[in-house]
Amino acid sequence: MKVNYPYLYLAFFLLLNIFNFVDRNLLIAFAPQIKSEFNLTNVQWGLLTGVYFLFFYSVFGIFMGVLGDKFSRMKIAAVGVFLWSLMTAFTGVAKNFSHLIFARALIGVGESALTPNAISMLSDLFKQNQRGTASAIYYLGIPLGVGFGMLIAAFFGPVFGWRAVFITLGLIGMGLGIVTYFLFEPRRGQLDKSFNQDSKSASIREIISMTKYALYNSKCLKFVIIGSIFLHIPLGAGNFEVLWAVNERGFTASSYNSLFGIFFILGGTVGAVLGGVLSDRISHYFKGGVMTFLVISYLILTPLTVSYRFISPEINFFYLTLFFVSFNVTFFYGPVFASVQELTPVKVRSTMVAVFILGVNIIGMGVGSFLTGYLIDYVFNDFSSPYTFSLISIGLTSIIAIICYFIASFSYKEDIERVINLN
Repeated sequence: MKVNYPYLYLAFFLLLNIFNFVDRNLLIAFAPQIKSEFNLTNVQWGLLTGVYFLFFYSVFGIFMGVLGDKFSRMKIAAVGVFLWSLMTAFTGVAKNFSHLIFARALIGVGESALTPNAISMLSDLFKQNQRGTASAIYYLGIPLGVGFGMLIAAFFGPVFGWRAVFITLGLIGMGLGIVTYFLFEPRRGQLDKSFNQDSKSASIREIISMTKYALYNSKCLKFVIIGSIFLHIPLGAGNFEVLWAVNERGFTASSYNSLFGIFFILGGTVGAVLGGVLSDRISHYFKGGVMTFLVISYLILTPLTVSYRFISPEINFFYLTLFFVSFNVTFFYGPVFASVQELTPVKVRSTMVAVFILGVNIIGMGVGSFLTGYLIDYVFNDFSSPYTFSLISIGLTSIIAIICYFIASFSYKEDIERVINLN
């Protein structure tokens, strides 16, 4: 049916995404306690927070995207919300490392159902010149979710313990999953004039074939995905953020969670909103559209974010760079996800988002998380600041992302025209 309440749906999807990132990052917020209680090495921690979660999140994301392009996106998302929330509660009763792996894997499966289908439904609720902003608002779930997760850990963890926090948030999320199941779904392609809304739904084989065709024939889309993979490698290294602050910058876990939580809410929110709004408002002035906008933005942001690792917390500039670190994490989501949607035929948008998520998480964040742990334990282990040197080394991979977006800019508008004709 046609849904006429886009902003209500956007607000609800944002709420789900906030819970998504609260539950995903609670483990990182409680890193010192959990790592110590289960006696984990840095490599094990990198695998637990990165590879074990991201493999299932990314691989099942393809499956969830294909199902979303074939069946009810809303109901698939609802089942995912319920499953990841159930596993968040289960984390709170975990007795050993195997239990943590099991919970993280199924949290990944559950969370994989939300974004491909939510982003696809948002493209049915907002016009083309609003999709960057809508995607950016949806991705406020990152700063708000990560930030609130850190604050929850800082304030409720010392009082109730990390296990009670996991159980409570899991139960709340299960309730949200039930509510999601009964929401109406917007009609597919209702705002895309070139799309035949009465056309027969594609088969799963056709969906896979169309997705491969779209990837093969769009140079811009390929480089958007490759660039975003390299942009996510430093994000994977963020799983060691609290450990870095505690071991090498003199913070307690609680004090850094409070500080980072507040800054991430502020900087991440500003970054997400500005990224989406500015890309919608000014990208058309550039020949390379959104891609040129991203290149210029990251040439400015990258030096600020790398310098954060060198500065002492006793200097005020440390807090300015912390703001831009938070700003940087969310700035690209609106422009990039809007571009992926515009460069993809309507019938396979959920699947293409899932392909994007597969690449940026398994190759990007997964490699970033594992490689950071490896560098800390085996390469920079004899250095005075192994966390700092490892995080700086990983952070420099974002330079490759800028190059990829620059290459993508040359075929951006041409490839979008090709997709319009395909619809």
